[in-house]
Amino acid sequence: MVSKIPEAQSATELARRLQDGETTAVEIAGQHLDRIRKHADPSIFITLTQERAFREAEASDQRRQMGKTKGPWDGIPVVWKDLFDTQGDPTTAGARVYQNAPPAHQDASVVAACRDAGMVCLGKSNLSEFAYSGLGLNPHFGTPVNPRSDATPRAPGGSSSGSAVAVAAGLAPIAVGTDTAGSVRVPASFCGIPGFKSSQNRYANDGIFPLSSSLDSVGSFAQTVDELIALDAIMRVKPVMPSAQANSDEPEFIVPQTLVFDDVAPAILKQFEAFTERLSNAGFKVSRVSFPIFGEVTLLFRRHGTLTVAEAATLHSALLMSDQAALMDQRVRTRILTASGFSAQDYIKLQWERARLQQETGVQLGGKFLLFPTVAVTAPKICDLEADDEHFAEVNLKVLRNTMLGNYLGTPGVTLPIGADEDGLPIGALISTAFGQDDRVLAAAKTVEFCADPGPR
Repeated sequence: MVSKIPEAQSATELARRLQDGETTAVEIAGQHLDRIRKHADPSIFITLTQERAFREAEASDQRRQMGKTKGPWDGIPVVWKDLFDTQGDPTTAGARVYQNAPPAHQDASVVAACRDAGMVCLGKSNLSEFAYSGLGLNPHFGTPVNPRSDATPRAPGGSSSGSAVAVAAGLAPIAVGTDTAGSVRVPASFCGIPGFKSSQNRYANDGIFPLSSSLDSVGSFAQTVDELIALDAIMRVKPVMPSAQANSDEPEFIVPQTLVFDDVAPAILKQFEAFTERLSNAGFKVSRVSFPIFGEVTLLFRRHGTLTVAEAATLHSALLMSDQAALMDQRVRTRILTASGFSAQDYIKLQWERARLQQETGVQLGGKFLLFPTVAVTAPKICDLEADDEHFAEVNLKVLRNTMLGNYLGTPGVTLPIGADEDGLPIGALISTAFGQDDRVLAAAKTVEFCADPGPR
């Protein structure tokens, strides 16, 4: 039996090969783990769950031999951002202070859902400390290098850095992360793969280390939108439907002319325009209008701060006041400490206005989809970010500017790779819609995926 796994093979292809008897779940798990160990970048993973992976793979093969598989993805590997509890392993949240945390007593609910569908846990991936950065740097466990880097190592995007890199580098077909201000969509865009950010209440959130309880959402990375749709169903303990049933009616797109194109890199504008032209040529309606809600959100942040910093500062208040604060990533610590001037009135105002603006977003969209560049820049050089904290802070804010709007407004979104800049660095376009319409945004992304341009892998 020839069972070598080609680089970056998708979950769909692996599932076909398992079904056709061309390979086994044990072989797939072993080859992926071997590839991870031999990879030049050791910072992509914090924990490898080798014993669990082989145990789950062996059970999958036994079920297949008896004709009792748990579903189409029985035996498919998955990677979890190290915010998700996996039984028997510490959850570090990318922080040195939690490196030796007690092992989790049970799997997080979404981990358990994938386990119960027969998926195989390869390990837990690296991230920005406490998931608090859009760039993906980590001074404790190392910074995963963007696999689409040019001659100079580039940032992976964050905070779900390791999850995105694992999929983009072919170390896992599927990975799961979280998104509080862009932490799935930014690294997916930087690494040139599809990424899905769900509505905040889409999945059970127990067993997931929080950053901001108001804004945190689970998200995923894969090679295709079909695979994002399948994983979404598995994590919600729903049947995995044939891809044809995931299609929506022909989507209509609004390209907002407010804020999201300000100071966007010329190469991104060029690729975005080419993408919208392909959409139009394919018969999809694309209109360009002002979207004043984005301006209102920006003004609220300027006047009152953000929910993220307020909730993160509250969550980590004991740590910030302890001697262990010196062990934190000081860039993260500095950002959290900006909440010192945050008032109860600020917090309440942000929550009240959020409810209003979420409702207005749904009304203004009227069933259409927002479409704009996922990030205003391509992946920056890691060395530049590490050398200058002020530069790091400036770039981090710029990188998160477009995506953080969606977390506050509750919009689920899918970023698709649409091309690359002159250095071969990936560029993404973000498709979003009103809160709770996750099925529709996934279906819309699938419908137009043929117009995307992922470039070389």
